[in-house]
Amino acid sequence: MELRTIEDLQLQTAASKAKKDASSLDQNDFMKLMLQQLKSQDPFKPTDNTEFISQMAQLTSVSGISEMNTNLAGLTQSLYSAQLLDASSLIGKDVLVETDVAALPSSGNVQGQVNLATSTTALDIDILAPTGEVIGKVPLGPQRAGTVAFEWNGVGLNGERMPPGTYQIRANYLNGNTLEAVSTEMRSEVLSVKVPASGGTPQVQVQGLGSVSMSQIIEIS
Repeated sequence: MELRTIEDLQLQTAASKAKKDASSLDQNDFMKLMLQQLKSQDPFKPTDNTEFISQMAQLTSVSGISEMNTNLAGLTQSLYSAQLLDASSLIGKDVLVETDVAALPSSGNVQGQVNLATSTTALDIDILAPTGEVIGKVPLGPQRAGTVAFEWNGVGLNGERMPPGTYQIRANYLNGNTLEAVSTEMRSEVLSVKVPASGGTPQVQVQGLGSVSMSQIIEIS
């Protein structure tokens, strides 16, 4: 039976702890542990070359991970700053967003578009009040497949201009003899930029639509 000295046990404990905590140590801590292990080793039982090479590889790995984390943090900050700058440049501009909501200003028109997969003999845009009642209509008649722009002047079915506010937009077209719905894309002005407290992609505040992410913006004008 092999007898083990207190020094052997201390060395084994130190090596075991170094391996266990490697992921939480930085490069300097790892180097100190290795040097201490080399100083404390038994001259008649030097550290095995294979084990020493393995520890050096771990040191290199720790160093590489630390440097990579630093580089990634810098890259993330740069990307975030670029996103914030891009978002800030949108203030005061109109953006196109897929939505069924439109903001009617005190003066001016509401603009939007639909994308038809097929030609139609009739395309209609309905404007609805918050109650769901149709209070305005934009008949566009026959249209070819593709993008079709439309504009509502704010005048309701009663012939009077509707008060400023948010209205629901609904688009329907005839596909043969079947009436089908199609999604709408609306234009509205960017009022401000909001940075989430938890970080992440900046949000733009669009009139009548609220908070919109950069990825939701289809077009800028």
